[in-house]
Amino acid sequence: MRTLRSLSRTLSRGLGLAALLACLGGAPAMAGTVDLPVVVRLAEGATLPPDALLEVELLDGSRADAPSIVISAGRYRIEVLPAIIKLPYDDARIDPRMSYIVSAKVAQEGTVLLRTTTAFPAITRDAPARPEIVLEQTGTMPAAEAPRITGVEWAAFEIGGRMLVTEDPPSMAFNDDGGFSMYGGCNRFTGRAEIGAGTLAIVQPLAGTRRACPEPRMKLDQDMIAALAQTTGYVRTGKNLSLTNAAGVTVLRLTERPD
Repeated sequence: MRTLRSLSRTLSRGLGLAALLACLGGAPAMAGTVDLPVVVRLAEGATLPPDALLEVELLDGSRADAPSIVISAGRYRIEVLPAIIKLPYDDARIDPRMSYIVSAKVAQEGTVLLRTTTAFPAITRDAPARPEIVLEQTGTMPAAEAPRITGVEWAAFEIGGRMLVTEDPPSMAFNDDGGFSMYGGCNRFTGRAEIGAGTLAIVQPLAGTRRACPEPRMKLDQDMIAALAQTTGYVRTGKNLSLTNAAGVTVLRLTERPD
């Protein structure tokens, strides 16, 4: 009876049906902070430095023509991998129509030693409830020890996360003097590349031929040029080379072309 009288007074104060539902425990949950569990692993051959500081970001990567938007970011001291961390984010900022990814890196004294080089989906569009991300060793180390990417012909096998199925893939090469050349799938291009210890920038614009090819080959040209325009760094792992953007996400994957 006391509960009914309390509800009656609540209604009489003009709070209405919503207040009644809240008292009964049936009000819809309000958006708030939610934890996203993320499994963090090391790539084969990578090593975790002591006192590692892991930085994880949840990004809105829906807009192909604009930088990714940071939804949430967190820092974690880790001693061993694999590990599970919980990244809090504001559920009100999530749009089910958009695509979200998890990005991470490990820095020591301001130097990035490990980072993700693949877009790992999260939250929406059938993404896993617990994303599993992989940290790869970067080329960020003293220049004398940085893995060389010059003097090799690289063949592309993935652009923007999409695997290429072709017998004549795009390819490129970097020279020690900074020269750069590329076969985009239809046309050939030349230019300059600024290569540092794990950093890479292709100087725009490129000079190129103007052949007309069937549409799929012309689109390969366009996709390769677009990927290079986003490139700010690289990660070489054995015979594979990943070109990454400012967020550390791989925009182009290549492998050494056999002699």
